[in-house]
Amino acid sequence: MKEMNITRREGILALGAAAAATALGSGTAVAKKFAGEFDQTNIKWNTLEGIEDVWYHVLRVDSEEEIVDILFKFAANKQAVLHRHKADYSTFIIQGELRLYDKDGALTEIRPTGSYVQKKADGPPHNEGGGDVDCVALFSNWGTKGTIYEVLGPDLEVVGTLGFKDFQELHEAQPKPVQPMKP
Repeated sequence: MKEMNITRREGILALGAAAAATALGSGTAVAKKFAGEFDQTNIKWNTLEGIEDVWYHVLRVDSEEEIVDILFKFAANKQAVLHRHKADYSTFIIQGELRLYDKDGALTEIRPTGSYVQKKADGPPHNEGGGDVDCVALFSNWGTKGTIYEVLGPDLEVVGTLGFKDFQELHEAQPKPVQPMKP
């Protein structure tokens, strides 16, 4: 038999998933949710006025490298706001699935947990939202000190922007994140 080395966290997660599956049945939605839910206990989620069904936590704003890293949480089975990316970006899906919709509301893409994509600025306008559970996604935006997102109205008119300086201010205003501990 091959020996496996697992971390304490992996062991605890496996035990939790096994306990849920044993108690509830492996096929139940509750057991599946328990087994794969991202622990958000130490994240302070923030909101933007006028934008519903999405929360954010700015992780990093780097003026020298022109990088803004943000965690977004999208509400399950909702669509947040029509927008266009004005900076190159990547996404990594931490929990759930990120669903993308075109300007007319048609589902165009599903990014499942663990998926990673890179995209160039100025792609087509779209909306994003969570799947059957809230989606938590890391967005890394780079290459601009200007506009990062254009928020669009129903006729694709720009009704607002979020830029590098906005994210600097949001980052400075939010509570400091939990820091690593040294034993």
